[in-house]
Amino acid sequence: MREQELQFGRRTTNEWEVARAGWEVCRASDVLYAGLTIPAIGKNLTLQQFLDRLSPEMKRSTLPTIGLCLFVAVIYFVGAELGLSLASLHENVTPVWPPTGIAIASVLIFGPRVLPGIFIGAFAANLPTNLPIPFAFGIATGNTLEALVAWFLLRRSKRRRNSFETVGEVLTFVVYAAVLAPLVSATIGSLSVCFGDPRQWNDFTSLWLTWWMGDGFGALIFAPLMLSWSFSRRIAREDVPEIASLFVLLLIVSLIVFAGWFPGPVKTYPLAYLCLPCLLWAAVRFDQRIVTSAIVLITVVAIWGVRHGYGPFTQPSRNVTLLLLISFVGTSSLMTLLVAAVTSERRRLGSELELHRRRVEDIVQHVPGIVWEAWGKPGTTERRVDFISSYIEKMLGYSAEEWLGTPGFGLTVVHPEDRERMAAETAAIYASGKGGSSRFRLLHKDGHEVWVEAHSVVVCNESGPVGMRGVTMDITAAVKAEIERAELLERESHARQQAEEASRLKEEFLATVSHELRTPLNAVVGWSRLLRSGQLDADGTAHAVEVIERNAAAQRQIIEDLLDVSRIITGKLRINTQPVDLLLIIHAAIDAVRPAAEAKEIRISTHIEAPDSIVRADSERLQQVLWNLLANAVKFTPAGGTVDLYLEQHGSLAEIRIEDSGPGVPAEFLPRIFERFTQADGSSTRKHGGLGLGLAIVRHLVELHGGTVSAANREQGGAVLTVRLPVVVSEPRRTLIKNPI
Repeated sequence: MREQELQFGRRTTNEWEVARAGWEVCRASDVLYAGLTIPAIGKNLTLQQFLDRLSPEMKRSTLPTIGLCLFVAVIYFVGAELGLSLASLHENVTPVWPPTGIAIASVLIFGPRVLPGIFIGAFAANLPTNLPIPFAFGIATGNTLEALVAWFLLRRSKRRRNSFETVGEVLTFVVYAAVLAPLVSATIGSLSVCFGDPRQWNDFTSLWLTWWMGDGFGALIFAPLMLSWSFSRRIAREDVPEIASLFVLLLIVSLIVFAGWFPGPVKTYPLAYLCLPCLLWAAVRFDQRIVTSAIVLITVVAIWGVRHGYGPFTQPSRNVTLLLLISFVGTSSLMTLLVAAVTSERRRLGSELELHRRRVEDIVQHVPGIVWEAWGKPGTTERRVDFISSYIEKMLGYSAEEWLGTPGFGLTVVHPEDRERMAAETAAIYASGKGGSSRFRLLHKDGHEVWVEAHSVVVCNESGPVGMRGVTMDITAAVKAEIERAELLERESHARQQAEEASRLKEEFLATVSHELRTPLNAVVGWSRLLRSGQLDADGTAHAVEVIERNAAAQRQIIEDLLDVSRIITGKLRINTQPVDLLLIIHAAIDAVRPAAEAKEIRISTHIEAPDSIVRADSERLQQVLWNLLANAVKFTPAGGTVDLYLEQHGSLAEIRIEDSGPGVPAEFLPRIFERFTQADGSSTRKHGGLGLGLAIVRHLVELHGGTVSAANREQGGAVLTVRLPVVVSEPRRTLIKNPI
C-alpha cells in the first residue's frame, strides 16, 4: 500500500470531498498511511498531514446524514419558534428570523446534504399555524431554496472562505447571503401567505419587506456566529481576562440601553450608540468569533427588552419596533464585521510586512558587501546616507554610526587618487536615472587599500532622480588576481620572447661557429696543399708557414673561448689570485695587440694616473680580460684611429677605462653587450668576425675578481669600456710579479 498513491483524474474543487475520499480509503484498509500522498489543493501533502489539517471539516463531513439532518431540523425549529413568537404583522411573518442564518451556515459547513433537515424544520415550524398545509409546504420550500441559493452563489465566489477575515469575504457574504438569497424566501413565502390567506394581499408589500429584512438580518447576525466558531482555533489563554471584561461590560451596557436598567422612569432614551465602543473593542482586539458573539449578545438582550417594552426603538407597532431594532443590530453587525476584517487584514499585512522586513534584514546582514541607501544629488550638501549595513565594520573597520553621523564621510575614505573619478562616475550614474557600477579604492581604518565595486540603482519620482540604493562589494582579491594574471602574462610573454631570442641566437651562433672554424681551417688546408706540392720557393714557403700558424692560432683562440664559456656555464672556471701590478698587466696586453694596431695604423695611448695600483688577481685571466677589451677596441676602430687606455684609482677601486674612436656601440645593443652569443651584427656577412663570446668571458672573469665591467658611448663618438677592481694597499712592491706574460 505504501507504493501506491491516491490518483485523481482531476483535482476536485471541493476540499471536503478530497478529505472524505482519503478518509474512506483509510477506513477501508484499517490503516492510516502517513506516507501516502494526495495531490489536493495544489500541494502534495501526506495523507496524515492532510487529514490533520482538515480534521474538523472531515469529521463533520463523515457524520451520518440522517442524524445530521435531524439535528439541523431541531435547531432550525427552535430558532423558528423564537422568531414566530415575535410575529405581529402575520403569524407566519416576523422581523426576527434566526433560522435563515442557521440554515445558510449549516449548508456552508456540512454541504447540501442538510437541506432536507432545513426543509423539515421549516415545515414543522409553519405547520401549527392557521395557514393550509400546501402553503406551509411552499414556505418551507422557499426557506430551503434560500439556503441553497446562498450556498450556490457563495460556492461560485472566489472570495468565499467562511472566515470573514477580509473585507471582500464580508461583502461577498452580505451581498449573496443577506441580500440576494432572502429575495427567494421573501418572494415565495409572501406569495404562499397571500395565496393561503387572500386577505393579506393588501399587505403584500409590508409582508414581503418584513420577510426580506428579517431573513437578511438573520443571515447577517447568526450565520457569521456559526461559521466563525466552526473553525477549531483555540482562544489564547492570556486573552481570556480581557474577553471576559469585554462581555461583562457589553452585557451591562446592553441591559442599560435595551433592558430597562437605565435609572429613572423613562426606559426608552436613544442610547443604542453606547454599544458601539464595545463592538469596536471586540473588532479591533479579537477575531470574528468574539465579534459575532458580542453582536448576538446584544441581539438577545435587545429582543428581550422589546418584549417587555424597553429600548430606544420602541414604537406603537411592535413590527416596526422590531424592524428598527433588527436594522440597528444588523447595521452594527455589518460595521463591526467590516472593522474586524480590516483589522485582521492590517494585522495579517503587518505580520507579512514584519516577516518581509526580517527577511530583508537577514538578507542584507548576510550580503558580503555594504548595502546602502542615499538621498540627494551626489557631491552636494543635500546628499545624505540614510542606511548602511553593518558589514561596513567588517570590510572597512568603521561603524555604521560613524558613517551615518558624519556628513560626506563616504567621500573622505575614498583613495585620493580615485576620489575625483569616483565622484564623476557617481554623478553620471545619478543623472542617467538608471543605475550602473563603479570601481575604485577605499581606505580601511588601519590605512590599507580596499578595492571595491559599487553597483547602484537610481530612485526616481515624477520630477526625476531623488536618491540611490546599492551594494558595494570588496573585490580586492579579484583585482589582485587580475594584476597577478597580467604580470604572469607579461612574464610569460617576456619569457617567450627570450626563448625565441635565445633560439635565434643559438642558430646565429652555430652559423658563426661553423663560419669562424671553417675560415682558418680552409687557409690551413689550402696552404698545406701548396707546401706539399713543392711549388713554393723559400719566400712562399715562409709565408705559407706564417699563414698556417696565424690561422691555427685564431682557431685555437676560438676553441679556448668556447671552452671558457663551457667552464663558465658549468661553474668549473677557477682562478688563482695573488697580488698583481696592474701597470705590468696593462703593458703586456698592449704588447699583445700592438701588431694588429700597427697593421691598421692605430695609435694606442696610455694615461696612467695610479701607477702603483695593486690588485689581487689571476694574472693570466686578468691579462685575458684586458687583451679582449683592447682587441675589440682595435677591431672596431677604423684605420688611422686612436685607442686610449686610462688607469685611475677612485677610493678602494682601481679603474681601467679603454676608449676608442670607432663608431661606438648601438644604443639598443648596449644592455646586451656582455651577454653570450650576442653581436651588434650577427649575420654571416658581417664586417667583423668573432663568436660574440669575448665580452661575456670578460664580464664573468671580472666578476670572479670581485669587480665590475660596463660599456658606454662617448659623446664625440666611440665606445668606452670600464673595468673596476678592488685595490690591495698593504702589499709591498717587492712581492709583486714583475713579468706576468
